[in-house]
Amino acid sequence: MSLVPPVMLYVPATEPSKTAKALTLPAGAVILDLEDAVAPSAKPDARIAGASSLASPAAEGPQRWVRMNEVGGPHWVDDLIAVVRPGLDGIVVPKVESGATLTRLDGALAVLERDRGLGPVPLLGIIETPAGFAALDDIAGASPRLKCLGFGAGDFSELTGIAYPAVNGGAAALLTWARTQLVLVSSRAGLEPPHDSVYGRYADLDGLRAEAVFARQLGFSGKHAIHPTQLAPLNEAFAIGAAEIEQARRVVEAYERALAADSGAVGVDGLLVDEPIARRARQLLERAGER
Repeated sequence: MSLVPPVMLYVPATEPSKTAKALTLPAGAVILDLEDAVAPSAKPDARIAGASSLASPAAEGPQRWVRMNEVGGPHWVDDLIAVVRPGLDGIVVPKVESGATLTRLDGALAVLERDRGLGPVPLLGIIETPAGFAALDDIAGASPRLKCLGFGAGDFSELTGIAYPAVNGGAAALLTWARTQLVLVSSRAGLEPPHDSVYGRYADLDGLRAEAVFARQLGFSGKHAIHPTQLAPLNEAFAIGAAEIEQARRVVEAYERALAADSGAVGVDGLLVDEPIARRARQLLERAGER
């Protein structure tokens, strides 16, 4: 499975015309939303429309993911039955609060995959409650399907009494702490770097850009969008530039030459390169599709 795309665009599964349009846009993935963007009365129709979008011929373009409803709620089993099929690239799991949630989901997916002749479906687990943060290590190690964690800042802010997005810009200290925990736990568990939350003020592109740049500086590898206008700033914020790629390539090549000469460190452009620096350069090249 390739790396989770850095920029993923949510689209209500109930609106096939928006889905068709989204699949022509410069997003790494389109997330067909069966959860928050769909009223309870429209859940059955959303499943039918989402399955139809997955079944349509896949041309060159974004991956197709689905955000299911909360595991253990009234809709999640029907969601899986509808969308676990050819054309599905992954599932976004909302409100993950324990490793047991992913273990339960893993078992249900294994049955459907076996019956339908499919390979393992990758997962992106959203952490958006205090309970989820309390169980981060348990969650991060619960399933080999879990590729990366995501941050649900909207729900987390509501539950903790924080205004988000902040009217005057900036980030509350608790939100920065939460983001930092996601980066640290993801690294500890060997997951891909986490994805940041959607930014609800879709017309505030400057605020979106600032938050995306901050998230990348913290160690996030992507961020989710809720409107097509957000794609350009997010693609720019998380793009790996030619200069970064070239620098990483020089680092890796110089370090490999040093190892061949029985040396564990080498200087590259004034930077002392040892194994951790070389490993980070390799990871950057992998995310850029250069390895």
